[in-house]
Formats: sequence, structure tokens, C-alpha cells
Amino acid sequence: MHAAVRTDRYGSAETMGLDRALHGLPDDRATENTVRELLQLMSHHGGEWMRASELSQKLESPEYRISVILSKLVAGFVLFSEGDRFRYVHDPVVDLDVKRFLTRSEVHSNLAQNNLARFRSRYGQR
Repeated sequence: MHAAVRTDRYGSAETMGLDRALHGLPDDRATENTVRELLQLMSHHGGEWMRASELSQKLESPEYRISVILSKLVAGFVLFSEGDRFRYVHDPVVDLDVKRFLTRSEVHSNLAQNNLARFRSRYGQR
């Protein structure tokens, strides 16, 4: 994925986008699933302000986990924040990054489920 580059007020280039946002998050399936669900929810409610507590409740995920992911998404300029509220604003470049991530994540999740089902059918459940 190609991240967009933004120049800060001092002229230094800083990357922005989903890659930057995901950098530093744990590389496990639970985090990936939470990020996927969060991005799906936020992109379907584009422009709508939501609090971490609301998102935590809707996604049935601990608020501390949601808060960490939200802060990373804000740092990568995927989401915008105002106080304790967050929103997703549709942008063609960010939308493309999000769509690619969601597709890749869904394919990965389906592949893992299919492999597990094959293993269980071959060796039985233990």
C-alpha cells in the first residue's frame, strides 16, 4: 500500500494512512478482527461522531482496546477526533486503503477458518 505524505508546519514529511495507523498494533487475529469491525462500523457511519464507549459497546470489545486502536487511526489520519469523539470522513485515498485492508482481512479470516475446518475433518476434534 502506498501511504500519502503530508508536510507538517515545519516542512517535515510524515506519512499518513492506514499502514501508519496499524504500525505498532499487535499483529494478532483478535486485534485484526477488532480493527476490521471498527473500520466497517465507522465507514458505514461516515461523518457521524462516536465515542469510544459507544464503539466498545457496539463491537462488544473492551474499551481500552478500542481506545488504543482509535488513537492509532487518528495518528494515521484515518479518523478525526474532537475530544473523546471520533469520526470517519470519506476520502478517496483513505477509502481505498480501508477497502484493501477489509478485503485482505476477510480473505485471511476465511482462509484460517477453512484450514481449521479441514484439520478438524481430517483429525477430528480434540
